[in-house]
Amino acid sequence: MVSAPRTLPVGLHFRRGENNLPQASTLRLGVCDVNASVGNARSVRPENGDRQSLSPGCSPLKTRIACMSGVANKPVSGNPVVRYCFPEIPWSYPIEHLIPLPPDSLSSSRSDRRSSLALGLVCLVLFFANLGGAALFEPDEARNAEKAREILLLNDWVTPHENFVPVLDKPMFFYWLVAVSFKLFGVSEWAARLPSALAALGCLLLVFRFADKRLGRWVALWSTLILATSVEFFLLARLVIIEMSLTLFITLALCAFYSAVHTEDGRTRRLQCLMMYLALSAGTLDKGLIGLIIPGMVCFFYLLITRQWSALNKLYLLPGTLGCLLLVAPWYLWAEARNPGYLRYYFWDEHFVRYLTDEFNRSKDWYYFSGVLVLGFVPWSALLPFAAHHLWRNRDDGNLFLALWVVLPLVFFSASNSQLPHYILPIFPALAVLTGRTIAALFQKGTINGRRWLLYLPWAVTAVAILGIASRAFWPALFSGELQKKIPDGGFFLASCGLALILFHLVCIAANAKGLWKDQLGIFNCLFVSMIIFFLWLALLFETGSFRRSANSLAKKVGSAIPRESQFAAYNMYTTGLLFYLALDRPMWVVAERGKATSLGSPYVARFRPAPAPGYGEVFFTYEEFRKAWDSEERPIRLLLDVKMVSRFNDTVGILTRELLRVDGFVLATKP
Repeated sequence: MVSAPRTLPVGLHFRRGENNLPQASTLRLGVCDVNASVGNARSVRPENGDRQSLSPGCSPLKTRIACMSGVANKPVSGNPVVRYCFPEIPWSYPIEHLIPLPPDSLSSSRSDRRSSLALGLVCLVLFFANLGGAALFEPDEARNAEKAREILLLNDWVTPHENFVPVLDKPMFFYWLVAVSFKLFGVSEWAARLPSALAALGCLLLVFRFADKRLGRWVALWSTLILATSVEFFLLARLVIIEMSLTLFITLALCAFYSAVHTEDGRTRRLQCLMMYLALSAGTLDKGLIGLIIPGMVCFFYLLITRQWSALNKLYLLPGTLGCLLLVAPWYLWAEARNPGYLRYYFWDEHFVRYLTDEFNRSKDWYYFSGVLVLGFVPWSALLPFAAHHLWRNRDDGNLFLALWVVLPLVFFSASNSQLPHYILPIFPALAVLTGRTIAALFQKGTINGRRWLLYLPWAVTAVAILGIASRAFWPALFSGELQKKIPDGGFFLASCGLALILFHLVCIAANAKGLWKDQLGIFNCLFVSMIIFFLWLALLFETGSFRRSANSLAKKVGSAIPRESQFAAYNMYTTGLLFYLALDRPMWVVAERGKATSLGSPYVARFRPAPAPGYGEVFFTYEEFRKAWDSEERPIRLLLDVKMVSRFNDTVGILTRELLRVDGFVLATKP
């Protein structure tokens, strides 16, 4: 029996999602008739009046349409003829399955817009609430904030200074951002961390837009939530550290590159290329060649594997390269003119020597970053094996690009002889999208199928993390002496896991009772709320613990005993945070052995021994030099030293006969 043909409009939009359809392509074929018996398609007059041929006889699909392939033939009479291949479709096959958008898509629903808005507002709360509550950590946070503060004090926007001494271990861009924040909002912890928080928010917006455009709204929502609530990303978003702004620039460069390669609109492509080159320039001014190497490496291998070398013609390489040079070169040349030898030191020692040798004493095992990745991506790290499996089974163009974005920087930094935990932060956006795509793939028909238990893992990891952190903080207080010794080392960990499982099951039962597990929206909301609560608690814990790693409390206690006209000095110690919190307008004298007195913890200062800023006198003193200054200095001197160093001071400089106060294991003294 042959049924009457049905008419179907085929001017459809397609996304490259789980069905590997091309992204953002529109087929305007007008109307085609689908034969009820054999599924052949023939052309009907299109919307523009031209006739196009539709070829019948394509391979059938078992469940749903995977793709529509189009092959452009050479024109015969002036106009190109486009041939589209339609699969054989039985009459009983639902017509709505011809549309390759996931049936659970929320791209136009109210719940979708509400979820996006709620996620955005909560991200603002996560990254900005009580941003200045925690004290600046030593040494990195305090060092970066102090350099920005001294930009304003010295009005020098070319050479970064620390303790009024040129310190050119890093370029200036991040310090400019913090200095502008200080200029607008005043010098404070909040203003110092504002650029990092804004950079984190920018990363989330880029990830959301990239995933939403290429993979669908649900992937965008999951990816944004995952990135915002991964431990390392969250913590670094609330620190004065360069890697967050670097991650923003790398993310922008790579997203713009991928969009430029896959768009045919000339205006859009030019805009994407402009953003890419601006991001590369900013990344190079932010942290040197690494801002160019990481995105360049990913882009190169992507084009190599996909054999899309013709895409280079779309990227305006020559004008883009010249534009980057015009933006980047002036500061580097100006810094070299002001500080001779800087360019050779920075590009050779800070890049190649640091990478190839252990001169900077930061070498770790080759698997170091694997552990950092697992811990830093908590609580979503439990899903990484499944994300890798999903990536292997769906080796499409987008997944390839994201995989290169993760793997290449990870291998690059693992091979380095200088390794710190925050180095791999730029891979987190891609990792979040891959994981978000894996979660969204669990919902093919609006409700979860099969692997429901996978979504229990973030809760379980979070519960274990909470109990683990709490145990480390409170367990010694509960048990002491012999009782604590009798408890096996792994006993509390096993108990924590047991309690976490109990808590986990209670949460699951409660969620089921409330009906939150019936669809993707309910599960997303439940995970969303629980993760936000956990990270707000983590922020409070972070604030409480920050004062143990900061000079804030020490500066408050000794600040009242240091008059503005006095000269502050530190004996056999150097703490950058004291400069920041005491708001010193002159250098802090650093008293130490010959050689150590000229470092400030900086290889650049140790090698070049640069002169302090003009008009600020000496900064570094050996024991002999300080003895003379101690005896002859007309200004009052306030000397800070560790209690354990008093006897050594008496042996090397002179007898301390006038102590002003003792606090936190330190002595503040002055001349008799």
